[in-house]
Amino acid sequence: MRTAQMQVSILSTISLFTFSAFVGGTVRGQQSCSVTLAPIPTAAQIFSIQQERTLGDIEAERVETDYHVAQNEKFAAHLNAIAGRVLSQFPREQAQVHVILIDSPAAEAFSAGPERIYISGKMVALLRSDDELAGLLGHELGHIVTHQNAVIMSQLFREILGVSAVGDRKDISEKLRKMLDSIDRDKKLLRKAANIIERQERINQNGADRVALYAAAASGFSPHAYVELFDRSAETNGNRGSVLNDFFGTTTSNLRRLREIKKALKQLPQPCQEIVPAASAEFRTWQAAVMSDPDLARR
Repeated sequence: MRTAQMQVSILSTISLFTFSAFVGGTVRGQQSCSVTLAPIPTAAQIFSIQQERTLGDIEAERVETDYHVAQNEKFAAHLNAIAGRVLSQFPREQAQVHVILIDSPAAEAFSAGPERIYISGKMVALLRSDDELAGLLGHELGHIVTHQNAVIMSQLFREILGVSAVGDRKDISEKLRKMLDSIDRDKKLLRKAANIIERQERINQNGADRVALYAAAASGFSPHAYVELFDRSAETNGNRGSVLNDFFGTTTSNLRRLREIKKALKQLPQPCQEIVPAASAEFRTWQAAVMSDPDLARR
């Protein structure tokens, strides 16, 4: 992985459309599917709520320097409708989360700080329905509500800089710059940072996957769609591994994740599991507009 890519990965752990209340789309299954996700434990970290927001603002400036942001209001209404429904299942403080559509050569989605979710145009092209979009947003919100970005940064600051506390915006920005400069100069620190991120993401992915299923189902979308999206993007082809794979240590992390996702799906009430994914004409029109937008295809 190139250093620049590592820096973006560090900053993201893992258009400017503000989430709002649900304003459109057909609600399917909300009356019959009633489900509540149990709280997910959060690891210790050194940032206060305001410091975490400040960190997210600083990270966003760096991310949006590396990625071109699509400024197209045509896409906002549909994203707001889906995002508003998913966000309604989360605490009110999550209402400040923004979805930002970016130009990237990869099909990716990631969160940066507690108030931003980035989705690439190529990821939009991979989606097959609003149900999959809802699951994708739910997954990233799972990372946000567990403060994964702040947890990872706390570990990086401690283990690379020996820092156990941060101050105002200037202090956080200087410490972040110092850490990234250190990683740039020292390949051992780069590997150490990569290991910290990989370890934390491995811990947090299953929790975020569960949030995706529950948030999608609770807001009237099919949780099956998230399973299909993960299976397709991870190229697991429905394979969850087996006891024999586990015994010989050949079960990959994605196979384990698919296994856990399907296990969590079965724990949902039956009416939630019975919601069928559906690609509406509205979704297809929106997706086609995103895919053909010259602002996203310029690079």
